[in-house]
Amino acid sequence: MRHMDKAGKNLKRKWLAAAGLALAVCVTGCGSGSGEGNGNVSEKNEIRSYEVEKYVTLGSYEGMSVEVAGDFEVSEEDVISYINDMLTYYPNYTDTDKQVVEDGDCVDIDYEGKKDGVAFDGGTAEGHVLEIGSDSFIDGFEDGLIGAKVGETRDLNLTFPENYQSAELAGAKVVFTVTVNKIVDKEIVTYDKLTDDFVTSNFDGMESVEALYSETESYMNEDSEENRVVAERAAALDQLMENSKVAVPDGLLEMKVDQYIQQFTNQNCTDGTTLPDVLSSKYNMTEEEFKETITKEMSENLDDELTLEALAKAEGETIDEEGYAQYISEMMTNGNYESEDALYKAYDSDYEDGRTYLENRYLLTNTLTNLVEKCSFSYTGKNADEAE
Repeated sequence: MRHMDKAGKNLKRKWLAAAGLALAVCVTGCGSGSGEGNGNVSEKNEIRSYEVEKYVTLGSYEGMSVEVAGDFEVSEEDVISYINDMLTYYPNYTDTDKQVVEDGDCVDIDYEGKKDGVAFDGGTAEGHVLEIGSDSFIDGFEDGLIGAKVGETRDLNLTFPENYQSAELAGAKVVFTVTVNKIVDKEIVTYDKLTDDFVTSNFDGMESVEALYSETESYMNEDSEENRVVAERAAALDQLMENSKVAVPDGLLEMKVDQYIQQFTNQNCTDGTTLPDVLSSKYNMTEEEFKETITKEMSENLDDELTLEALAKAEGETIDEEGYAQYISEMMTNGNYESEDALYKAYDSDYEDGRTYLENRYLLTNTLTNLVEKCSFSYTGKNADEAE
């Protein structure tokens, strides 16, 4: 069902809060991997081989009582509100007698975009409804139609933004030939006015309002359950941190930053792309800003990592080979890696080989899972009693 992806969740997912998370900083791109400023191999090994119990004093963690901020129940009101949000993407349009385009009007248009006299991919459409002033097209397109009459055709000489997602069109001068077919009124249908016919016409695979409600409720419950699990893991880790004392070994933060940048390189710079190019085109960042961001994230997460390492050691945690194999299989699938060797190469660095790195990630993820299973949780949401 369209408009039901999970990419827009607002819940912050702390490091290792979700099972299988492999990196502390969830950014993809490339880096230099030079490892400059980190000393020779023996110095690097010394940093890597610290004894964690010398730096972490674990507090009480058995059977912790943990409070979770959140409400994870999905009410009928929540479902209807979600459906109403989706319905904004499916307006009804009715024809009007209006003849001249003004700001705020919805206009039915045909258009064709050309670069150097040649039509480009994605630049042509017929019967497209555009709301003037919505800023959904590049600068100048919508303003260029103000004052146009129904039936009129205009050529709009425009320039794509320098940071446009298509490299072919970024900064390009183009001409859009636009015909105004009609001016229409837009009506947003709400749940209370929804009909089976409207649902069938606009939602793939849905045949009734009841089916749409049921599918939406199911999706929201699944999403809410994932959020509950993440929130519990984050809250348990926070409580563990509150009960413990941590000091960071000298040089460890710098090592972690350098390690991440090397992995960043391995995963995304196989085609010779440079760090400045990727950061500029995909993230609108400089190399310095990127490193500052990584350093900040690593600094915030390092105490968590060290504490989980200490807990894993105290509890004698070991790697379950079957579970680890499944973990690696999922990472290969999610990252489109052709083999385990390719996956491990992507996480290789001067400090650890890729397998060792991912084994550590898996071990700490499971350590947190085992901690959560021993906790008792209370919830502060509006439906707290039911959430338990």
